[in-house]
Amino acid sequence: MDTKEQIIENLKKWLKTTDVISYDKDIDFRCRDKEIKELRDGKTQKEVYVVSFKTDDIIEYGESGEIVSLFEGMYCFAYFDAETLELLYIMKKAGYIEADGSY
Repeated sequence: MDTKEQIIENLKKWLKTTDVISYDKDIDFRCRDKEIKELRDGKTQKEVYVVSFKTDDIIEYGESGEIVSLFEGMYCFAYFDAETLELLYIMKKAGYIEADGSY
């Protein structure tokens, strides 16, 4: 298994065990090549892998089966340390999710 595949598997395991957000199983995870990025603190530059994925859509149905509400899934970006392959954080539209699952 190459590094990108290993990172994606680590992310899938993390998503399953923390149950913080769900991902759309119909859309593949995309892992970019290793790159130097400025982290969210605005000071630190670090070599990271960034994985993009989409969360599940949330659809609510009425009593007669019609769609009452639809919240389209959003794209998220998981940042992994290139040296340790550990999850640093997940960036999403409404903020960040820490590696421990907190917001």
